[in-house]
Amino acid sequence: MAAGGRSSLTQRAGRAGRETTPNSIKPLYKRLPHGPHRLDRDQVILHQRARIHGAMVEAVAECGYENTSVKQVISLAGVSRRSFYEQFANKQESFLATFDLLAHQTAQRSRTAYVTADGGLEERLGAAFGQLAATARDERKPTILVMLEAQTAGPPGTMRLCKGIATCEQMLSLSFADDPHADPLPTPIVRAIAGGLHGAASQVIRRGPVENSAHLAEEMLRWTMLFQAPAAAQLADRLAPRLSQRMREISTMGTRAPVEAEAASADDRELLMQNALRLATMHEYRELTAPQIADEAGLSIDVFLQHFAGKNECYVAAFDMIGEDLLALVASPELTSTSDWPRAVRRTVARLMRDLAEQPLHARTIAQEAFFAGGDAVRRDLALARGIATLLTEGAPGPAPSAFTLDGIAGAIWHTIRCQVASGRIQLLDALSDYVSYIVLTPFIGGREASEIVTEEPPV
Repeated sequence: MAAGGRSSLTQRAGRAGRETTPNSIKPLYKRLPHGPHRLDRDQVILHQRARIHGAMVEAVAECGYENTSVKQVISLAGVSRRSFYEQFANKQESFLATFDLLAHQTAQRSRTAYVTADGGLEERLGAAFGQLAATARDERKPTILVMLEAQTAGPPGTMRLCKGIATCEQMLSLSFADDPHADPLPTPIVRAIAGGLHGAASQVIRRGPVENSAHLAEEMLRWTMLFQAPAAAQLADRLAPRLSQRMREISTMGTRAPVEAEAASADDRELLMQNALRLATMHEYRELTAPQIADEAGLSIDVFLQHFAGKNECYVAAFDMIGEDLLALVASPELTSTSDWPRAVRRTVARLMRDLAEQPLHARTIAQEAFFAGGDAVRRDLALARGIATLLTEGAPGPAPSAFTLDGIAGAIWHTIRCQVASGRIQLLDALSDYVSYIVLTPFIGGREASEIVTEEPPV
């Protein structure tokens, strides 16, 4: 998340405060004067970098990472193209450097709020979340870059996002371990809690300016503390052996390529969609073309154009195909027709995670690649995550504790998948299903009962 308080970078960007569009770009800063001035070469470079960072914040908040160009950034920053490329290889490198700066500021300030707060665990976590929520309110543009746009900046952006959320994971883990009244939680559950925080807070930010930061901080704290229960401490002992066993099984399997659908069994349309998904994992989506997709499928471009107007339409149709399959998998009648909803959730989550482990292309698409394919794919992806969370919880014994709950569950599931995709361990997803089930169940039945359910013998 973007840093709390106003940094020198965001102060300069914020003072400009003017709306910009790709067709009417006005500099945020004045260029340094030509000829003699008081700044030495190193100071000039630092000054230019700060302006580029500020311009990147402004451009991404206005246009999104996908539609931001180097031309926009240098125009807003008031630097020459040569000066930009002397410091950054391309737009992505500049974006990532800006992300690193903001993420570091965030970590420092939230950590300071945490360690200087009086009281116990809840008071200290509340102070840290209050700092983050105030940032979302006061520094919306930097928050958009870090919270929303990082995962659209290619695989390096996904890795940066995972590392940023890992900072939150570390804070939570240390907090639970150090507090005598709290119970340590297994790493996959802490990771899911942090992913849920990111997912739910991101949805708040997408809906518009954060006007009530205190309410957001309270919801973040409530979500986090839901999963603290004495019985939760047993989860590590009961579930870790299953995860370790699965890791040993995978290590003996070697690096065998995943089994893909037989091309002969697919019609032309489905074949094109499958190849659009596959190519998007191999090449930068922006550079992918319709002829490439057709050629990979062994079809002519004329056949492609009979089915799709272009690559975006093909990719979105392919994503929808995955989404429909996953929703059908989760839409189990037993989730609403049985009195044993918790065990029905566990069985359904196990099927979902096993399916994604067996179809890594689908896991990569929903957790990573869709975010590189433009706004339409991103909106569909977020709707799919929310849809799955809704289906899993519609048979719960009571209403969701708060509006934060569904987005938190969706974020927890997606972040669990995203981390396995980013680390190249998609095959472990099925072994993480009980951790995910704990996250889904606990808001509705409490940590004690959820712990008992997920530590029973694995569902068939």
